[in-house]
Amino acid sequence: MPSLFISYRSDDNPEAALGIYTQLRNLIGPASIFMDRTGIASGEVWPERLRGALADAAVVLVLIGSKWLRCTDHHGRRKIDDPKDWVHEEILTALSQKKTIIPILIGLSVEMPSRVALPGALSSLADIQAYRLHDSHWDEDLYSLARLLIERHGFTGLVSGVPLPPKCATVVPLSPDEIDSNLTSLSGWDVYESPMPGEVSRYRMELRKVYEFASFEQAIRFMVDAVEPINQAWHHPRWENQWKTVTINLSTWDIGSRISHLDLELARLLDGLYEKALKQ
Repeated sequence: MPSLFISYRSDDNPEAALGIYTQLRNLIGPASIFMDRTGIASGEVWPERLRGALADAAVVLVLIGSKWLRCTDHHGRRKIDDPKDWVHEEILTALSQKKTIIPILIGLSVEMPSRVALPGALSSLADIQAYRLHDSHWDEDLYSLARLLIERHGFTGLVSGVPLPPKCATVVPLSPDEIDSNLTSLSGWDVYESPMPGEVSRYRMELRKVYEFASFEQAIRFMVDAVEPINQAWHHPRWENQWKTVTINLSTWDIGSRISHLDLELARLLDGLYEKALKQ
């Protein structure tokens, strides 16, 4: 499986860097990505771990924000000119090892540095086609980047591998106003949006609620007791148990994974079962 290395400056839009890292983890899997803010375990020798991850990487993303080229040290000297600067070393290593490099321009106003603006050893970075992430359609651009990594560079998208029943629902999706109106009578339920497994350019809309119980046994008993009513409704949740909690996600998958009245009805049914479970 190929791996991805994210090169970024901590003093040049670190929030965007963390956002890119987090969203790509959800799209191509956490094991495929290294970023030094979260990828180094306690006790590991930092330079060795960093260089090892870079050596293993098939693709290097170089994140370039508005201050990337102008960041200076405490003497006022540009960091990128210093061979001991980590970003300088990361790019030089990737260039010398002929790795696939994708410069990522963060924001509409950021331009790719020219050859004359870069130190000589890194000047060829300017010849590489950059990829831009726009603030106004950030998610769409990131999905396209993930698709590029999957289709051209051998990364694997997260797929569910879950068999689904034949499409049978004839309902229509609820409008945002209809959803909001119904949520006023559904305590604890929120609208949740997430990428469709294996389809990085699409997302699903769900109703989500976390039920809390007194014990693990009570949480599991709730799930067991809910099986028959759920089967009778013929509308099944995406749910998960973690110790004393059960997280419920409701969506009507056969109308494009959107929220319908079927989800509202099942939410009310599950709320009733939850209240009953708490009294047992």
